[in-house]
Amino acid sequence: MINVKNMEKKELNSELKEIIIRRIESSRLPSNILLSIGGMTDEPMNLQEVISHVKKEDEVGKKILQMELEYLKALKEGIVSQI
Repeated sequence: MINVKNMEKKELNSELKEIIIRRIESSRLPSNILLSIGGMTDEPMNLQEVISHVKKEDEVGKKILQMELEYLKALKEGIVSQI
């Protein structure tokens, strides 16, 4: 698992961050879908708000980045295809 504290100490690789933003932008979720990340925000977010948090690299953005990185790692290792 990626450590959020390490993410605070150094700036995230901008290329990897851009890949994650593009993944979110290209998702096929309908525009009326709202997302919630474990009660980290007062209200559910639309995709543009999610992208905004990722770009700001605030607490919510870092959690989204962490989840996306874990997913990409699982995808690379073939874990996702086994589900």
